[in-house]
Amino acid sequence: MANDNQGGWVRRDFLRTMAGSVLVTASSRLFGHTHVLRVSAAAPPPQHDRLEPDWYRRKIAQVQAELDKRGLDALLLMHAVNVIYTTGYFHLSTERPLAAFIPKSGEPALFIPELEADQVKLWWVKDYESYFDYPGPVNRVRWIAERIARRGFDRARIGIEEPTQGRLNQLCQGAPNASFVTADDIVEHLRWVKDEDELRIMRRAMTFADFTVQAGRDFVAHHGAVTEDQILKASADAVADKMSRELHDVVGVGVDAPFGGLVPFGRRSAFPHAVPSKDVLKRGDPLILSFGAQVGGYNVECERSFCVGKPSDYATRLYDAMLAAHDAAASAMKEGAIAQDVDKLGLDQIRNAGFTSFIRHRCGHGIGLEAHESPWIAEGDKTVLKAGMTFSCEPGVYDPDFGGFRHSDTVVVTKTGGEIINKYPTRLQQMIIEI
Repeated sequence: MANDNQGGWVRRDFLRTMAGSVLVTASSRLFGHTHVLRVSAAAPPPQHDRLEPDWYRRKIAQVQAELDKRGLDALLLMHAVNVIYTTGYFHLSTERPLAAFIPKSGEPALFIPELEADQVKLWWVKDYESYFDYPGPVNRVRWIAERIARRGFDRARIGIEEPTQGRLNQLCQGAPNASFVTADDIVEHLRWVKDEDELRIMRRAMTFADFTVQAGRDFVAHHGAVTEDQILKASADAVADKMSRELHDVVGVGVDAPFGGLVPFGRRSAFPHAVPSKDVLKRGDPLILSFGAQVGGYNVECERSFCVGKPSDYATRLYDAMLAAHDAAASAMKEGAIAQDVDKLGLDQIRNAGFTSFIRHRCGHGIGLEAHESPWIAEGDKTVLKAGMTFSCEPGVYDPDFGGFRHSDTVVVTKTGGEIINKYPTRLQQMIIEI
């Protein structure tokens, strides 16, 4: 957990290592390119920074077993993250429909725009059909359904993700005698629980998320009176250099670069999703450095709250309330717990400290191929937690007249409690930046 007895030595060692070996090299121009951040030698990285074809073959078999249980003949997936989760085919999702078709037995097939064909040939799924482009003479969703019907599924029971009415109409026109059954929970529930291969990728991603927070911290410590966009630029340059140098496989779900963040300070740190401003950092400000990282399509988060200069007694009270909520919620993320109960336990620490009016959001959310995904550590979610589920743990306290504090860790549910995969420190005495 996050407390000093159980995990503090790891976090203290992390900070000593990073403080001694990570430096954003100063430049004569504040906005100049940030040079490489050097980190002391660690264990060699894995050969691949993504899941391999055999993993996806096993995933297809799991889906097929569930189809058999439900009396479904096939599953049609059109959401990009679900196509990626089951087949590993990373692609840029656009207006052009792209689908994975998983029959109850046998190999999956892809239905793709022609511009994807050469990339598909490089991957393990060899069965595909392509159309020229979008929108084309025939609605492309209907085109996909027509091809499925021609493969002998014209009277089949086919599971689909919850569709819009327009998309369902096109599927029914393409395969009028087939039955389309909403079954998106098959993949959703498989995605909830990560296996050791997925967790290895997420732990690899965390090295970059932790690193980015330290890069932002170093930039502030060396330059002092900076703006939010300058912190973002320096941090992004640093992690981009590191990722480019170290990643063996560069794949992702979206078009965005695999880094980014929120870096509000002062009163603006009371905005949980503050967009960057031109305010200038000063002593006495609370500062939140909030970054994610994505490796092999899998997301993780590292958010840390800092005090610029010695914190006041009031700032300390706010920080302590946030940290108590964070630690309580993370510890409670164990197999058998109820999601909304974990949320209440965490937020009650803030309420008990007298800061109920400063609560703005839930304790956390699922994280994996999407930065925010189900289940939710939130009121109203009665999901029973299972070992291998992964969540953010990010309760915050926000005083609009002062500012806010929020840590976010990425936590793996285990049988005994939450395993925090971040290594960055969380205690207040380790989060003071002198400028």
